Amino acid sequence: MKPQSFLRGTFILLGAGIITKALGALFIIPLTRLIGAEGVGLLQMASPIFVTALVLCASGIPVATAKLVSARIATGDEPGARQVVLACLWVMIPIGLLLSYALYAGAGFITAFVVRDPRVFFPLRYLSPAILFVACSAVFRGYFQGRRIMAPTAICHVIEQVVRVVVGLGLAYALLPRGVHWSAAGAAMGGSCGSGVGLLLLVTCFVAMGRKNSTREGGRKLKARAMQSQGRLSPFSTLKELVYLAWPVTIASLVGPVQEFLNAAIIPSRLQLIGFSISGSAELYGRLSGMALGLVALPGVVTGAMAVNLLPQVAAAHAKGQRYRIVQLAKSSVRGALLVGIPSSIGLLTLPVEISTLIFGDPAAGIPLRIMAFGAAFLCLQQTTASVLNGVGKVGLPARNGLIGASCATLANYILTGIPGVDIRGAALGIGLGFLITGILNMIAIGRLTGAGFGILKVGWRAIVGSAMMFPVVQGVNGLLLMRTLNCAISTSAAILAGVVAYGLALLFLGEFSLREMAIIPIIGNVLVRVFQFIGWAH
Repeated sequence: MKPQSFLRGTFILLGAGIITKALGALFIIPLTRLIGAEGVGLLQMASPIFVTALVLCASGIPVATAKLVSARIATGDEPGARQVVLACLWVMIPIGLLLSYALYAGAGFITAFVVRDPRVFFPLRYLSPAILFVACSAVFRGYFQGRRIMAPTAICHVIEQVVRVVVGLGLAYALLPRGVHWSAAGAAMGGSCGSGVGLLLLVTCFVAMGRKNSTREGGRKLKARAMQSQGRLSPFSTLKELVYLAWPVTIASLVGPVQEFLNAAIIPSRLQLIGFSISGSAELYGRLSGMALGLVALPGVVTGAMAVNLLPQVAAAHAKGQRYRIVQLAKSSVRGALLVGIPSSIGLLTLPVEISTLIFGDPAAGIPLRIMAFGAAFLCLQQTTASVLNGVGKVGLPARNGLIGASCATLANYILTGIPGVDIRGAALGIGLGFLITGILNMIAIGRLTGAGFGILKVGWRAIVGSAMMFPVVQGVNGLLLMRTLNCAISTSAAILAGVVAYGLALLFLGEFSLREMAIIPIIGNVLVRVFQFIGWAH
Protein backbone atom coordinates (compact mmCIF):
# COMPACT_ATOMS: atom_id res chain seq x y z
CA MET A 1 0.00 0.00 0.00
CA LYS A 2 2.97 2.33 -0.58
CA PRO A 3 3.57 4.45 -3.72
CA GLN A 4 5.81 2.76 -6.30
CA SER A 5 8.31 4.14 -8.76
CA PHE A 6 7.63 4.01 -12.50
CA LEU A 7 9.79 0.92 -12.98
CA ARG A 8 8.44 -0.94 -9.97
CA GLY A 9 4.85 -0.09 -10.88
CA THR A 10 5.42 -1.39 -14.40
CA PHE A 11 6.87 -4.67 -13.11
CA ILE A 12 3.94 -5.10 -10.69
CA LEU A 13 1.38 -4.63 -13.48
CA LEU A 14 3.42 -6.76 -15.86
CA GLY A 15 3.69 -9.57 -13.32
CA ALA A 16 -0.06 -9.43 -12.70
CA GLY A 17 -0.68 -9.37 -16.44
CA ILE A 18 1.46 -12.45 -17.02
CA ILE A 19 -0.26 -14.32 -14.20
CA THR A 20 -3.66 -13.23 -15.49
CA LYS A 21 -2.85 -14.38 -19.02
CA ALA A 22 -1.58 -17.70 -17.68
CA LEU A 23 -4.81 -18.13 -15.72
CA GLY A 24 -6.71 -17.10 -18.84
CA ALA A 25 -4.96 -19.90 -20.69
CA LEU A 26 -5.95 -22.29 -17.88
CA PHE A 27 -9.50 -21.15 -18.54
CA ILE A 28 -9.72 -21.07 -22.33
CA ILE A 29 -7.68 -24.20 -23.05
CA PRO A 30 -9.78 -26.68 -21.04
CA LEU A 31 -12.92 -24.74 -21.97
CA THR A 32 -12.08 -25.15 -25.66
CA ARG A 33 -11.57 -28.86 -25.17
CA LEU A 34 -14.81 -29.03 -23.19
CA ILE A 35 -17.21 -27.09 -25.43
CA GLY A 36 -15.19 -26.94 -28.65
CA ALA A 37 -14.67 -24.09 -31.09
CA GLU A 38 -18.44 -23.77 -31.50
CA GLY A 39 -18.99 -23.01 -27.81
CA VAL A 40 -16.06 -20.59 -27.75
CA GLY A 41 -17.59 -18.91 -30.80
CA LEU A 42 -20.82 -18.33 -28.87
CA LEU A 43 -18.87 -16.65 -26.08
CA GLN A 44 -16.97 -14.53 -28.58
CA MET A 45 -20.20 -13.40 -30.23
CA ALA A 46 -21.50 -12.27 -26.83
CA SER A 47 -18.23 -10.63 -25.83
CA PRO A 48 -18.26 -7.55 -28.13
CA ILE A 49 -21.68 -6.39 -26.88
CA PHE A 50 -20.61 -6.90 -23.28
CA VAL A 51 -17.25 -5.16 -23.76
CA THR A 52 -18.92 -2.24 -25.54
CA ALA A 53 -21.16 -1.71 -22.52
CA LEU A 54 -18.11 -1.86 -20.23
CA VAL A 55 -16.24 0.70 -22.31
CA LEU A 56 -19.21 3.07 -22.23
CA CYS A 57 -19.28 3.17 -18.45
CA ALA A 58 -15.76 2.32 -17.30
CA SER A 59 -13.00 2.97 -19.85
CA GLY A 60 -12.34 6.65 -19.21
CA ILE A 61 -13.00 6.57 -15.47
CA PRO A 62 -9.65 5.13 -14.28
CA VAL A 63 -7.69 7.71 -16.28
CA ALA A 64 -9.84 10.65 -15.16
CA THR A 65 -9.93 9.50 -11.53
CA ALA A 66 -6.17 8.90 -11.49
CA LYS A 67 -5.42 12.40 -12.81
CA LEU A 68 -7.70 14.15 -10.31
CA VAL A 69 -6.56 12.05 -7.36
CA SER A 70 -2.91 12.60 -8.26
CA ALA A 71 -3.44 16.37 -8.41
CA ARG A 72 -5.06 16.45 -4.98
CA ILE A 73 -2.50 14.17 -3.37
CA ALA A 74 0.26 16.42 -4.71
CA THR A 75 -1.24 19.35 -2.76
CA GLY A 76 -1.75 17.27 0.39
CA ASP A 77 -5.54 17.23 -0.04
CA GLU A 78 -6.30 13.67 1.09
CA PRO A 79 -10.03 14.33 1.75
CA GLY A 80 -10.28 15.89 -1.71
CA ALA A 81 -8.86 12.72 -3.25
CA ARG A 82 -11.48 10.62 -1.51
CA GLN A 83 -14.16 13.11 -2.56
CA VAL A 84 -13.25 12.32 -6.17
CA VAL A 85 -13.98 8.65 -5.53
CA LEU A 86 -17.30 9.28 -3.79
CA ALA A 87 -18.45 11.76 -6.44
CA CYS A 88 -17.55 9.31 -9.19
CA LEU A 89 -19.37 6.43 -7.48
CA TRP A 90 -22.45 8.64 -7.17
CA VAL A 91 -22.62 8.60 -10.99
CA MET A 92 -21.18 5.17 -11.81
CA ILE A 93 -23.52 3.10 -9.64
CA PRO A 94 -26.74 4.18 -11.42
CA ILE A 95 -25.04 4.02 -14.83
CA GLY A 96 -23.76 0.51 -14.10
CA LEU A 97 -27.17 -0.62 -12.89
CA LEU A 98 -28.87 0.82 -15.97
CA LEU A 99 -26.48 -0.82 -18.44
CA SER A 100 -26.58 -4.16 -16.60
CA TYR A 101 -30.37 -4.16 -16.77
CA ALA A 102 -30.33 -3.04 -20.42
CA LEU A 103 -28.07 -5.96 -21.41
CA TYR A 104 -30.16 -8.41 -19.39
CA ALA A 105 -33.47 -7.20 -20.81
CA GLY A 106 -32.17 -6.67 -24.34
CA ALA A 107 -30.46 -10.05 -24.74
CA GLY A 108 -33.38 -11.36 -26.80
CA PHE A 109 -33.31 -8.46 -29.23
CA ILE A 110 -29.52 -8.66 -29.64
CA THR A 111 -29.53 -12.39 -30.38
CA ALA A 112 -32.43 -12.05 -32.83
CA PHE A 113 -31.36 -9.02 -34.84
CA VAL A 114 -27.62 -8.47 -34.26
CA VAL A 115 -25.64 -11.71 -33.88
CA ARG A 116 -28.53 -13.78 -35.28
CA ASP A 117 -27.83 -16.83 -33.18
CA PRO A 118 -30.41 -17.49 -30.43
CA ARG A 119 -27.89 -19.54 -28.42
CA VAL A 120 -26.02 -16.34 -27.46
CA PHE A 121 -29.04 -15.29 -25.31
CA PHE A 122 -27.92 -17.02 -22.10
CA PRO A 123 -24.22 -16.02 -22.21
CA LEU A 124 -25.33 -12.39 -22.60
CA ARG A 125 -27.65 -12.54 -19.60
CA TYR A 126 -25.08 -14.26 -17.41
CA LEU A 127 -22.52 -11.57 -18.24
CA SER A 128 -24.83 -8.63 -17.45
CA PRO A 129 -24.11 -8.34 -13.66
CA ALA A 130 -20.40 -7.84 -14.37
CA ILE A 131 -21.07 -4.40 -15.91
CA LEU A 132 -22.05 -2.90 -12.56
CA PHE A 133 -19.13 -4.55 -10.77
CA VAL A 134 -16.53 -3.43 -13.33
CA ALA A 135 -17.92 0.12 -13.47
CA CYS A 136 -17.47 0.54 -9.72
CA SER A 137 -14.09 -1.22 -9.73
CA ALA A 138 -12.83 1.26 -12.34
CA VAL A 139 -13.28 4.11 -9.85
CA PHE A 140 -11.19 2.42 -7.16
CA ARG A 141 -8.51 1.38 -9.66
CA GLY A 142 -8.19 5.00 -10.73
CA TYR A 143 -7.86 6.07 -7.11
CA PHE A 144 -4.98 3.70 -6.40
CA GLN A 145 -3.27 4.48 -9.71
CA GLY A 146 -3.49 8.19 -8.90
CA ARG A 147 -1.67 7.47 -5.65
CA ARG A 148 0.91 5.40 -7.62
CA ILE A 149 -0.11 2.27 -5.69
CA MET A 150 -0.41 -0.48 -8.31
CA ALA A 151 -0.58 -3.50 -6.01
CA PRO A 152 -4.36 -3.43 -5.30
CA THR A 153 -5.15 -3.23 -9.01
CA ALA A 154 -2.70 -6.03 -9.81
CA ILE A 155 -3.98 -8.30 -7.04
CA CYS A 156 -7.57 -7.56 -8.04
CA HIS A 157 -6.93 -8.68 -11.63
CA VAL A 158 -5.35 -11.93 -10.45
CA ILE A 159 -8.13 -12.74 -7.95
CA GLU A 160 -10.80 -11.96 -10.55
CA GLN A 161 -9.20 -14.38 -12.98
CA VAL A 162 -8.84 -17.12 -10.36
CA VAL A 163 -12.55 -16.91 -9.54
CA ARG A 164 -13.41 -16.81 -13.23
CA VAL A 165 -11.41 -19.97 -13.91
CA VAL A 166 -12.78 -21.95 -10.96
CA VAL A 167 -16.43 -20.88 -11.20
CA GLY A 168 -16.55 -20.64 -15.00
CA LEU A 169 -15.06 -24.05 -15.70
CA GLY A 170 -17.11 -25.63 -12.90
CA LEU A 171 -20.38 -24.27 -14.26
CA ALA A 172 -19.41 -25.03 -17.87
CA TYR A 173 -18.80 -28.67 -16.93
CA ALA A 174 -21.95 -28.92 -14.81
CA LEU A 175 -24.20 -27.42 -17.50
CA LEU A 176 -22.70 -29.26 -20.49
CA PRO A 177 -25.41 -31.99 -20.48
CA ARG A 178 -28.00 -29.26 -21.16
CA GLY A 179 -26.23 -28.18 -24.34
CA VAL A 180 -23.20 -26.25 -25.52
CA HIS A 181 -25.06 -22.92 -25.23
CA TRP A 182 -25.81 -23.53 -21.53
CA SER A 183 -22.19 -24.54 -20.96
CA ALA A 184 -21.03 -21.28 -22.59
CA ALA A 185 -23.44 -19.39 -20.32
CA GLY A 186 -21.90 -21.06 -17.27
CA ALA A 187 -18.45 -19.97 -18.42
CA ALA A 188 -19.79 -16.42 -18.79
CA MET A 189 -21.17 -16.51 -15.24
CA GLY A 190 -17.63 -17.15 -14.01
CA GLY A 191 -16.65 -13.73 -15.34
CA SER A 192 -19.46 -12.02 -13.43
CA CYS A 193 -18.50 -13.77 -10.20
CA GLY A 194 -14.85 -12.82 -10.65
CA SER A 195 -15.76 -9.14 -11.20
CA GLY A 196 -17.86 -9.13 -8.02
CA VAL A 197 -15.06 -10.57 -5.90
CA GLY A 198 -12.57 -8.10 -7.40
CA LEU A 199 -14.81 -5.18 -6.47
CA LEU A 200 -15.06 -6.39 -2.86
CA LEU A 201 -11.27 -6.58 -2.69
CA LEU A 202 -10.82 -3.02 -3.96
CA VAL A 203 -13.44 -1.66 -1.55
CA THR A 204 -11.63 -3.39 1.31
CA CYS A 205 -8.31 -1.80 0.29
CA PHE A 206 -9.97 1.62 -0.05
CA VAL A 207 -11.50 1.41 3.43
CA ALA A 208 -8.19 0.22 4.90
CA MET A 209 -6.37 3.12 3.22
CA GLY A 210 -8.92 5.55 4.69
CA ARG A 211 -8.45 4.20 8.21
CA LYS A 212 -4.69 4.36 7.85
CA ASN A 213 -4.79 7.97 6.72
CA SER A 214 -7.24 8.90 9.48
CA THR A 215 -4.93 7.44 12.12
CA ARG A 216 -1.90 9.15 10.65
CA GLU A 217 -3.42 12.59 10.30
CA GLY A 218 -5.41 12.71 13.52
CA GLY A 219 -9.11 13.44 13.77
CA ARG A 220 -8.90 17.20 14.23
CA LYS A 221 -6.41 17.81 11.43
CA LEU A 222 -8.30 15.54 9.03
CA LYS A 223 -11.59 17.30 9.76
CA ALA A 224 -10.02 20.72 9.11
CA ARG A 225 -8.61 19.52 5.80
CA ALA A 226 -11.96 18.05 4.82
CA MET A 227 -13.71 21.39 5.45
CA GLN A 228 -11.01 23.21 3.50
CA SER A 229 -11.36 20.76 0.59
CA GLN A 230 -15.14 21.13 0.48
CA GLY A 231 -14.74 24.91 0.45
CA ARG A 232 -12.37 24.79 -2.52
CA LEU A 233 -14.19 22.34 -4.75
CA SER A 234 -17.78 21.14 -4.68
CA PRO A 235 -18.77 17.58 -5.64
CA PHE A 236 -20.54 18.99 -8.72
CA SER A 237 -17.32 20.67 -9.87
CA THR A 238 -15.48 17.40 -9.33
CA LEU A 239 -18.03 15.62 -11.52
CA LYS A 240 -17.56 18.21 -14.27
CA GLU A 241 -13.80 17.62 -14.19
CA LEU A 242 -14.30 13.87 -14.34
CA VAL A 243 -16.60 14.10 -17.36
CA TYR A 244 -14.26 16.49 -19.16
CA LEU A 245 -11.32 14.12 -18.74
CA ALA A 246 -13.16 10.84 -19.25
CA TRP A 247 -15.16 11.36 -22.43
CA PRO A 248 -12.24 11.57 -24.95
CA VAL A 249 -10.69 8.41 -23.49
CA THR A 250 -14.06 6.67 -23.63
CA ILE A 251 -14.49 7.51 -27.30
CA ALA A 252 -11.01 6.21 -28.09
CA SER A 253 -11.64 3.03 -26.11
CA LEU A 254 -14.91 2.39 -27.94
CA VAL A 255 -13.17 1.82 -31.25
CA GLY A 256 -11.92 -1.68 -30.40
CA PRO A 257 -15.19 -3.06 -28.97
CA VAL A 258 -17.20 -1.54 -31.81
CA GLN A 259 -14.93 -3.28 -34.30
CA GLU A 260 -15.36 -6.57 -32.43
CA PHE A 261 -19.11 -5.99 -32.43
CA LEU A 262 -19.08 -5.45 -36.21
CA ASN A 263 -16.86 -8.50 -36.67
CA ALA A 264 -19.32 -10.64 -34.71
CA ALA A 265 -22.18 -9.34 -36.85
CA ILE A 266 -20.43 -9.40 -40.23
CA ILE A 267 -18.01 -12.34 -40.31
CA PRO A 268 -20.39 -15.21 -39.38
CA SER A 269 -23.13 -13.85 -41.67
CA ARG A 270 -20.71 -13.50 -44.61
CA LEU A 271 -19.48 -17.04 -44.00
CA GLN A 272 -23.07 -18.28 -44.04
CA LEU A 273 -23.63 -16.40 -47.29
CA ILE A 274 -20.95 -18.44 -49.09
CA GLY A 275 -22.30 -21.76 -47.84
CA PHE A 276 -21.19 -22.36 -44.25
CA SER A 277 -23.79 -23.50 -41.74
CA ILE A 278 -24.62 -21.54 -38.58
CA SER A 279 -22.64 -24.06 -36.57
CA GLY A 280 -19.72 -24.03 -39.00
CA SER A 281 -19.52 -20.23 -39.14
CA ALA A 282 -19.56 -20.03 -35.32
CA GLU A 283 -16.72 -22.57 -35.24
CA LEU A 284 -14.59 -20.60 -37.71
CA TYR A 285 -15.28 -17.35 -35.89
CA GLY A 286 -14.33 -18.99 -32.61
CA ARG A 287 -10.96 -20.00 -34.06
CA LEU A 288 -10.38 -16.51 -35.40
CA SER A 289 -11.53 -14.37 -32.47
CA GLY A 290 -11.20 -16.68 -29.48
CA MET A 291 -7.93 -18.39 -30.43
CA ALA A 292 -5.86 -16.67 -33.16
CA LEU A 293 -6.67 -13.10 -32.10
CA GLY A 294 -5.99 -14.00 -28.47
CA LEU A 295 -2.48 -15.13 -29.39
CA VAL A 296 -1.84 -12.03 -31.49
CA ALA A 297 -2.94 -9.84 -28.56
CA LEU A 298 -0.82 -11.75 -26.02
CA PRO A 299 2.30 -9.52 -26.35
CA GLY A 300 0.04 -6.62 -25.38
CA VAL A 301 0.36 -7.76 -21.76
CA VAL A 302 3.88 -6.31 -21.74
CA THR A 303 3.20 -3.17 -23.78
CA GLY A 304 -0.06 -2.56 -21.90
CA ALA A 305 1.82 -2.40 -18.59
CA MET A 306 4.31 -0.03 -20.20
CA ALA A 307 1.50 2.17 -21.55
CA VAL A 308 -0.20 2.54 -18.16
CA ASN A 309 2.98 3.86 -16.55
CA LEU A 310 4.10 5.83 -19.61
CA LEU A 311 1.13 8.20 -19.72
CA PRO A 312 1.74 10.01 -16.39
CA GLN A 313 5.44 10.33 -17.22
CA VAL A 314 4.67 12.04 -20.56
CA ALA A 315 1.96 14.18 -18.99
CA ALA A 316 4.37 15.43 -16.31
CA ALA A 317 7.05 16.27 -18.88
CA HIS A 318 4.46 18.06 -21.02
CA ALA A 319 3.21 20.11 -18.07
CA LYS A 320 6.79 21.21 -17.30
CA GLY A 321 7.59 22.02 -20.94
CA GLN A 322 10.34 19.39 -21.10
CA ARG A 323 10.34 18.75 -24.85
CA TYR A 324 13.56 16.72 -24.78
CA ARG A 325 12.04 14.43 -22.15
CA ILE A 326 8.94 13.94 -24.30
CA VAL A 327 11.11 12.96 -27.28
CA GLN A 328 13.01 10.46 -25.16
CA LEU A 329 9.79 8.95 -23.83
CA ALA A 330 8.38 8.75 -27.36
CA LYS A 331 11.47 6.88 -28.50
CA SER A 332 11.18 4.59 -25.48
CA SER A 333 7.56 3.84 -26.36
CA VAL A 334 8.47 2.83 -29.91
CA ARG A 335 11.53 0.92 -28.75
CA GLY A 336 9.56 -1.08 -26.18
CA ALA A 337 6.77 -1.85 -28.66
CA LEU A 338 9.16 -3.09 -31.34
CA LEU A 339 11.31 -5.11 -28.93
CA VAL A 340 8.21 -7.03 -27.88
CA GLY A 341 6.09 -6.95 -31.02
CA ILE A 342 8.52 -7.89 -33.80
CA PRO A 343 9.76 -11.20 -32.30
CA SER A 344 6.19 -12.05 -31.33
CA SER A 345 5.02 -11.61 -34.92
CA ILE A 346 7.95 -13.66 -36.24
CA GLY A 347 7.33 -16.43 -33.72
CA LEU A 348 3.60 -16.66 -34.51
CA LEU A 349 4.36 -16.63 -38.24
CA THR A 350 6.97 -19.38 -37.89
CA LEU A 351 4.91 -21.91 -35.88
CA PRO A 352 1.21 -20.97 -36.19
CA VAL A 353 -0.20 -24.49 -36.49
CA GLU A 354 2.15 -25.90 -33.86
CA ILE A 355 1.34 -23.14 -31.34
CA SER A 356 -2.40 -23.50 -31.94
CA THR A 357 -2.14 -27.25 -31.43
CA LEU A 358 -0.03 -26.87 -28.30
CA ILE A 359 -2.30 -24.31 -26.63
CA PHE A 360 -5.79 -25.06 -27.94
CA GLY A 361 -5.51 -28.56 -29.32
CA ASP A 362 -6.92 -27.17 -32.58
CA PRO A 363 -4.42 -27.00 -35.47
CA ALA A 364 -7.03 -25.32 -37.69
CA ALA A 365 -6.68 -22.13 -35.64
CA GLY A 366 -3.21 -21.82 -37.16
CA ILE A 367 -4.77 -20.88 -40.51
CA PRO A 368 -6.02 -17.43 -39.47
CA LEU A 369 -3.11 -17.05 -37.02
CA ARG A 370 -0.49 -17.32 -39.79
CA ILE A 371 -2.18 -14.55 -41.75
CA MET A 372 -2.75 -12.08 -38.91
CA ALA A 373 0.57 -12.74 -37.11
CA PHE A 374 2.08 -9.52 -38.49
CA GLY A 375 -0.57 -7.56 -36.56
CA ALA A 376 1.05 -8.33 -33.18
CA ALA A 377 3.89 -5.84 -33.76
CA PHE A 378 1.53 -3.06 -34.83
CA LEU A 379 -0.88 -3.71 -31.97
CA CYS A 380 2.02 -3.26 -29.51
CA LEU A 381 3.03 -0.08 -31.34
CA GLN A 382 -0.55 1.17 -31.21
CA GLN A 383 -0.73 0.75 -27.42
CA THR A 384 2.44 2.57 -26.42
CA THR A 385 2.17 5.39 -28.95
CA ALA A 386 -1.41 6.10 -27.88
CA SER A 387 -0.15 6.69 -24.33
CA VAL A 388 2.35 9.25 -25.57
CA LEU A 389 -0.31 11.09 -27.57
CA ASN A 390 -2.72 11.08 -24.63
CA GLY A 391 0.04 12.29 -22.31
CA VAL A 392 0.67 15.43 -24.39
CA GLY A 393 -3.04 16.18 -24.58
CA LYS A 394 -3.63 14.93 -28.15
CA VAL A 395 -6.41 12.66 -26.92
CA GLY A 396 -8.36 12.93 -30.17
CA LEU A 397 -5.60 11.49 -32.35
CA PRO A 398 -5.63 7.89 -31.00
CA ALA A 399 -9.43 7.88 -31.36
CA ARG A 400 -9.28 9.20 -34.93
CA ASN A 401 -6.51 6.82 -35.97
CA GLY A 402 -8.22 3.86 -34.33
CA LEU A 403 -11.46 4.72 -36.11
CA ILE A 404 -9.70 4.87 -39.48
CA GLY A 405 -7.98 1.53 -38.85
CA ALA A 406 -11.18 -0.13 -37.66
CA SER A 407 -13.12 1.20 -40.68
CA CYS A 408 -10.54 -0.20 -43.09
CA ALA A 409 -10.55 -3.53 -41.23
CA THR A 410 -14.35 -3.77 -41.29
CA LEU A 411 -14.48 -3.00 -45.02
CA ALA A 412 -11.80 -5.61 -45.72
CA ASN A 413 -13.61 -8.16 -43.56
CA TYR A 414 -16.89 -7.60 -45.40
CA ILE A 415 -15.33 -7.91 -48.86
CA LEU A 416 -12.76 -10.65 -48.31
CA THR A 417 -14.75 -12.95 -46.00
CA GLY A 418 -17.52 -13.23 -48.60
CA ILE A 419 -15.13 -14.61 -51.26
CA PRO A 420 -15.37 -18.43 -51.57
CA GLY A 421 -12.02 -20.02 -50.85
CA VAL A 422 -10.82 -16.99 -48.91
CA ASP A 423 -13.49 -17.01 -46.15
CA ILE A 424 -11.95 -16.77 -42.65
CA ARG A 425 -8.51 -15.95 -44.07
CA GLY A 426 -9.91 -12.69 -45.39
CA ALA A 427 -11.20 -11.77 -41.95
CA ALA A 428 -7.79 -12.49 -40.43
CA LEU A 429 -6.09 -10.27 -43.01
CA GLY A 430 -8.62 -7.49 -42.43
CA ILE A 431 -8.08 -7.47 -38.65
CA GLY A 432 -4.30 -7.40 -39.11
CA LEU A 433 -4.58 -4.51 -41.58
CA GLY A 434 -6.58 -2.57 -38.99
CA PHE A 435 -3.74 -2.89 -36.46
CA LEU A 436 -1.17 -1.94 -39.11
CA ILE A 437 -3.00 1.20 -40.23
CA THR A 438 -3.66 2.44 -36.69
CA GLY A 439 -0.08 1.80 -35.59
CA ILE A 440 1.37 3.62 -38.60
CA LEU A 441 -0.96 6.61 -38.17
CA ASN A 442 0.03 6.89 -34.50
CA MET A 443 3.68 6.71 -35.55
CA ILE A 444 3.19 9.53 -38.06
CA ALA A 445 1.56 11.65 -35.36
CA ILE A 446 4.43 11.05 -32.94
CA GLY A 447 7.00 11.69 -35.66
CA ARG A 448 5.42 15.08 -36.35
CA LEU A 449 5.12 15.82 -32.65
CA THR A 450 8.79 15.14 -31.95
CA GLY A 451 10.15 16.33 -35.29
CA ALA A 452 11.85 12.96 -35.82
CA GLY A 453 9.51 11.69 -38.55
CA PHE A 454 9.93 8.00 -39.37
CA GLY A 455 13.51 8.29 -38.13
CA ILE A 456 12.14 7.43 -34.72
CA LEU A 457 11.86 3.83 -35.98
CA LYS A 458 15.67 3.60 -35.91
CA VAL A 459 15.41 2.59 -32.27
CA GLY A 460 13.98 -0.75 -33.43
CA TRP A 461 16.71 -1.94 -35.80
CA ARG A 462 18.19 -4.30 -33.21
CA ALA A 463 14.78 -5.89 -32.68
CA ILE A 464 14.61 -6.61 -36.43
CA VAL A 465 18.12 -8.10 -36.53
CA GLY A 466 17.54 -10.12 -33.36
CA SER A 467 14.26 -11.51 -34.72
CA ALA A 468 15.97 -12.45 -37.99
CA MET A 469 18.59 -14.38 -35.99
CA MET A 470 15.86 -16.02 -33.92
CA PHE A 471 13.86 -17.27 -36.92
CA PRO A 472 16.20 -20.10 -38.10
CA VAL A 473 16.80 -21.19 -34.49
CA VAL A 474 13.08 -21.69 -33.92
CA GLN A 475 12.61 -23.54 -37.18
CA GLY A 476 15.68 -25.72 -36.68
CA VAL A 477 14.91 -26.75 -33.09
CA ASN A 478 11.28 -27.52 -33.90
CA GLY A 479 12.11 -29.57 -36.98
CA LEU A 480 14.94 -31.52 -35.31
CA LEU A 481 13.01 -32.42 -32.17
CA LEU A 482 9.86 -33.28 -34.10
CA MET A 483 11.80 -35.81 -36.16
CA ARG A 484 13.43 -37.31 -33.08
CA THR A 485 10.49 -37.32 -30.63
CA LEU A 486 7.43 -37.26 -32.95
CA ASN A 487 5.82 -35.15 -30.23
CA CYS A 488 4.52 -31.75 -31.32
CA ALA A 489 4.13 -30.46 -27.75
CA ILE A 490 7.78 -31.14 -26.88
CA SER A 491 9.20 -29.78 -30.13
CA THR A 492 7.06 -26.62 -30.09
CA SER A 493 7.77 -25.84 -26.42
CA ALA A 494 11.50 -26.34 -26.90
CA ALA A 495 11.49 -24.22 -30.08
CA ILE A 496 9.73 -21.33 -28.30
CA LEU A 497 12.17 -21.48 -25.40
CA ALA A 498 15.16 -21.63 -27.77
CA GLY A 499 13.76 -18.65 -29.70
CA VAL A 500 13.41 -16.57 -26.54
CA VAL A 501 16.98 -17.37 -25.48
CA ALA A 502 18.40 -16.72 -28.96
CA TYR A 503 16.58 -13.40 -29.25
CA GLY A 504 17.64 -12.28 -25.79
CA LEU A 505 21.29 -13.13 -26.40
CA ALA A 506 21.20 -11.41 -29.79
CA LEU A 507 19.91 -8.20 -28.19
CA LEU A 508 22.55 -8.34 -25.47
CA PHE A 509 25.45 -8.74 -27.90
CA LEU A 510 24.00 -6.13 -30.27
CA GLY A 511 24.18 -3.66 -27.39
CA GLU A 512 20.45 -3.05 -27.05
CA PHE A 513 20.58 -2.83 -23.25
CA SER A 514 22.82 -0.75 -21.06
CA LEU A 515 24.44 -2.27 -17.98
CA ARG A 516 21.94 -0.37 -15.84
CA GLU A 517 19.00 -1.83 -17.77
CA MET A 518 20.54 -5.28 -17.57
CA ALA A 519 20.82 -5.04 -13.79
CA ILE A 520 17.03 -4.82 -13.34
CA ILE A 521 16.35 -8.10 -15.18
CA PRO A 522 14.96 -10.48 -12.54
CA ILE A 523 17.21 -13.30 -11.27
CA ILE A 524 19.93 -13.12 -13.94
CA GLY A 525 20.43 -9.35 -14.23
CA ASN A 526 23.37 -8.97 -11.86
CA VAL A 527 25.06 -12.06 -13.29
CA LEU A 528 24.84 -10.63 -16.82
CA VAL A 529 26.30 -7.33 -15.67
CA ARG A 530 29.30 -9.07 -14.09
CA VAL A 531 29.86 -11.19 -17.22
CA PHE A 532 29.82 -8.21 -19.58
CA GLN A 533 31.97 -6.16 -17.26
CA PHE A 534 34.47 -9.03 -17.13
CA ILE A 535 34.76 -9.21 -20.92
CA GLY A 536 35.12 -5.43 -21.10
CA TRP A 537 31.75 -4.75 -22.77
CA ALA A 538 30.00 -1.54 -21.87
CA HIS A 539 27.15 0.44 -23.37
